[in-house]
Formats: sequence, structure tokens, C-alpha cells
Amino acid sequence: MDYITWSDEYLTQAETIANLIEKKKKMLKSSTAEQRKSINRDIIELRNIYYDCMHIHDVLRRRAGVTANAA
Repeated sequence: MDYITWSDEYLTQAETIANLIEKKKKMLKSSTAEQRKSINRDIIELRNIYYDCMHIHDVLRRRAGVTANAA
């Protein structure tokens, strides 16, 4: 697999995770205090995964020789 395809898969995963984060944020409005704690923990974990995916995406793009401005 080439680095560009691989990095695109990480970007797709990051976009999916970003959508999940938004859904969780919407859930906060209609949840109890205990549910909010759990949802906020989920959001923190999802954000960490999102940032990891974006970082790996960037690293793979650089290995492929693609600069940040060309993406």
C-alpha cells in the first residue's frame, strides 16, 4: 500500500471520529449529570483518537513527499 492511500484511510477515520464527537456533544443537552460525565469521558477519548489519526495522516503524507500546502 502506498503512503498516500494509507494516509487517506487515516483521514477518513478521523472524519468518522469527528462525526461521532459531534453526536456525543448533541447528546449532552438532553442527558443527566451522570450521563454527562460518561459522555464527556467518551468525547475526550475520541478527541485523542482523532488527533492521533490526524498526526499519523500528516506523517504518512510527509513520507510520501507531499507537503502540507499541497494537501
